[in-house]
Amino acid sequence: MTYAERFQLALDQSKLSRPQLARELGVSAQAIGEVLKGATRSLSAENNSKAARILGVSSDWLATGQGQMNMSNVAAAPALGTSRLIPVVGHVKGGTDGFLEEMQYPVGHGEGFVQYWTKDPKAYALRVKGESMHPRYRAREFIVVTPSIEAQPGNDVVVKLKDGRKLLKQLNRIHDDEIQLVSINDGYEPATIQRDEIEDIHRVGGGVPPDALIES
Repeated sequence: MTYAERFQLALDQSKLSRPQLARELGVSAQAIGEVLKGATRSLSAENNSKAARILGVSSDWLATGQGQMNMSNVAAAPALGTSRLIPVVGHVKGGTDGFLEEMQYPVGHGEGFVQYWTKDPKAYALRVKGESMHPRYRAREFIVVTPSIEAQPGNDVVVKLKDGRKLLKQLNRIHDDEIQLVSINDGYEPATIQRDEIEDIHRVGGGVPPDALIES
């Protein structure tokens, strides 16, 4: 049995969808699809272990096919919960200088909600304006931001600087005193920012189509 076949078997047993697993791992649904098709030979060792915990199988079995698929000493997969309503708190577009132009709705006057799966109780959504974030995020779509979930390299993030400016980028590398960000489109060069310039880094959980809006 190949890695892809073991991965598919474990996913089927877990009853999770590809998007749910991708969000929990902090990778794209496309990356999961590449593994299942066999185009990607396997997940990284770290993500293999994490996927095994989520899917409730042995990490050794998933990685190598050795041993039992389900082992008594393997911790049960964490409860993933169900989708819930995430408030849309504003809209956002990319500015000509590479920074976000963000407009928050007045308190109590949000646009509505989008249905999304996340364990983060502080999650919020923003509607995308304009085409500056294309092709990753299209105009009128929503991005769901999960500030309580730690961002990892490869995640899209909203970075708030202490001077009030914000960036929507992909987190590329993390060092002790700085981070490197890359553009989500081809418009800007990679940026290196010192840690002492950063107020917050919020992980972007994913995108939601325009027709997902539930008006308040």
